[in-house]
Amino acid sequence: MRLRVQHVVQESPAGFLKDIYGKICIDRKPLRFCAERLSCLIKTLEIPDISDLSPLVLMSHFATLISTYTKGFTVIIEPFDEKSPTVSNPILHLACLDSSIAIKPVFDRFQTVVITSGTLSPLDMYPKILDFHPTLMSSFTMTLARQCLLPMIVSKGNDQVAISSKYETREDIAVIRNYGSLLIEMASIVPDGMVCFFTSYLYMDNVVASWYDQGIIDQLLKYKLLFIETQDSAETSLALFSYIKACENGRGAVLLSVARGKVSEGVDFDHHLGRAVLMFGIPYVYTQSKILRARLEYLRDQFQIKENDFLTFDAMRHAAQCVGRVIRGKTDYGIMVFADKRFSRTEKKGKLPKWIQEHLRGSFCNLSVEEATQIAKKWLKQMAQPFSRDDQLGVSLLTLEQLQNEDFQKKIFSRAQQL
Repeated sequence: MRLRVQHVVQESPAGFLKDIYGKICIDRKPLRFCAERLSCLIKTLEIPDISDLSPLVLMSHFATLISTYTKGFTVIIEPFDEKSPTVSNPILHLACLDSSIAIKPVFDRFQTVVITSGTLSPLDMYPKILDFHPTLMSSFTMTLARQCLLPMIVSKGNDQVAISSKYETREDIAVIRNYGSLLIEMASIVPDGMVCFFTSYLYMDNVVASWYDQGIIDQLLKYKLLFIETQDSAETSLALFSYIKACENGRGAVLLSVARGKVSEGVDFDHHLGRAVLMFGIPYVYTQSKILRARLEYLRDQFQIKENDFLTFDAMRHAAQCVGRVIRGKTDYGIMVFADKRFSRTEKKGKLPKWIQEHLRGSFCNLSVEEATQIAKKWLKQMAQPFSRDDQLGVSLLTLEQLQNEDFQKKIFSRAQQL
C-alpha cells in the first residue's frame, strides 16, 4: 500500500513509521528488534543456507534501521526506475544522510582516534561531515629517494581543442578523438600496464564506441591488449585476471575502468601492473539523484556545507583515489595524468592531496598531448636507471644506526612535539 505513489515521495523515518502505525497498527518499538530476533530464530532452527531468506533478512534490517534512527536518515519512494519511466516499478530507499552516525560509536568508545589516509584532502572538510573537533590536523609529504611520481594535467589536444568531460562537450568528436590520441601516445611509451578511469559507465561506453569508429582501438592494440570493466562482477573479475596475466608475460595491457567502480576502490596496481593512470574527466557524482539531493540539503542545513563545495570535494577525492592506485610503495613509480582542463583551476588543484601537489609543478599543468608525451618519455628514461634499497637508506628509509642514535631520536621526538 505504501508504495502506491504517482510521484516521488520523501519523508523522515518518524513520518514513515507514523503512517505505518496508522494503516497496520505496528508500533515502532518491536520493529527495533526485528533483525536481532530473526537472527536468533534462524540459529535456533539451525537453517544452514539462508540465501532463500535474503529478502526477509533485508526487510528485518530495514525495519531495525528505520525504527532506530530518527535523525540523519530519509525515506524516498520513487514510482518507477529512471531507466524505464513508463513502467510502474516502485522503489523504496532508506538513505543515510549523516556519515557521522557511522563513526560516532568509535569516538564514544575510544579516548584517542587517529584517522589517516592518502586521500584525506582537504582536511578541513572531514571534521564537518563527521561532526567532531580534532585536536590536531596535519598533512605529510612523501620522503622519496627519487622523483618516482609524475603527475600531469593535460588540458588540450595537439589540435589545441580543450578536453573536458563536462556535459556540454561529452558528445564532441574532437574531444573524444583527443582522449584517444592521449591514450595511444601514452600506450606507445609506457611499459607494462596502464589503467584509465572514466566518470561513468555510460560515458565510457560512448567513448569506446566512438573510438572503434575512429580506428583508435585498432591503433591501441598495436601496443597493448585492451580490457574493459563492466557492471557485471564476474566479467570484471575475468577482465582483471586477464589484464594481470598480460602484464605478467610482458605483452602489456590497458584496463578501462570507472571512478567509484570496483577497480577504483579495491584493487592495487603496484609496480608493473600500473605504470600510468589516466583520469578522463572529473568524476562528479550524478547530481540528479534523489538521494544525493537529499544529502546535499541535509549537509547545507546541519553543517553549513555548500553544495558546490561538497561536490567538488567528493569528485577530487575520488580522482585522487583513482590515480593513487599507481603508487603502492617507495620502490614503485608511475605516471598520473589528469585529462581535463578543469584540473588546472586553483580550486580543483588545491583539493588534491599534498603528496600529489608537491610533485605537480607549474610546468606540468595545462599541457597538450604531445607535451605530456615528451615529458613522460624523458621521465621514464630516468626511472629505468638501476635503483636498489641501499639507495634509499638515510633518505627515504632510516638506517639502523640512525634509529639507535640518541641525537636522532631526540630530533624525531622534537618534531613530533611540534606537530
